Amino acid sequence: MDLTHPGGYREPDRVRTVERPDWAPAGIDLDRPSAARVYDFYLGGFHNFAADREMGRRAVEMWPELPEIMKANRAFLRRAVRYLAAAGVRQFLDIG
Repeated sequence: MDLTHPGGYREPDRVRTVERPDWAPAGIDLDRPSAARVYDFYLGGFHNFAADREMGRRAVEMWPELPEIMKANRAFLRRAVRYLAAAGVRQFLDIG
């Protein structure tokens, strides 16, 4: 966690100034925040836009621990999948 930034989150070091990246389908409104992309922002990912980061910052103002909670959630998911895979489970369904 980056403790130099409020809430422990930070924006990616490299921000590309691209109108619409290849991974963003034409039908997505880049000016409207998405819960999935806000989650990506909290995890330090690059698949988010200014509207997502603004929404994320506003949420952190009300709930400062939010980025840490999201990172703990992802860490739990990783542990659970590793455990189940070791137990022989070979198929997983991710429902967002």
